[in-house]
Amino acid sequence: MSAPTSDEQARLDDYYGPFTSEREREALDVPLRLIAAWSKNDGYGVAKAFTEDGILILPGDVLKKGRDEIGAFMAAAYAGPFKGTGVTGKPVNLRFVSDTVALIRTHGGILAPGETEIDEELAVRSTWVVVKRDNEWQLAVYQNSPRGAGATLRW
Repeated sequence: MSAPTSDEQARLDDYYGPFTSEREREALDVPLRLIAAWSKNDGYGVAKAFTEDGILILPGDVLKKGRDEIGAFMAAAYAGPFKGTGVTGKPVNLRFVSDTVALIRTHGGILAPGETEIDEELAVRSTWVVVKRDNEWQLAVYQNSPRGAGATLRW
């Protein structure tokens, strides 16, 4: 893997914010992997950020368990309402529960095709439970809730 360009490094530094330790950045790479897969509208790439038995909880009574269910759900979303969308977010809180479990809270949301700013109706507050397995941080549970004025995220 090549070293990031100065622009890429500036974006990473902005994303990590006050979370500067190597351990914090390793845990916070999980959301970055999900964002990268989403940017390709790759449902099964999103699912790879999760543990094999990971859980995805979203507004609208969405509960998906395991990579297969998560991947199929996201692939269908990219073929429909999320076609061409992106996602973004920034960590606002990170707490290690143990050496292998971290709780992350982010603020972010879905980017409509071609947009660089989140519409208030697509803004979310997310909770990430990440676990270190086989020397890699993975997403065990992801849940989000609408936030901001007029937030009405629908699936």
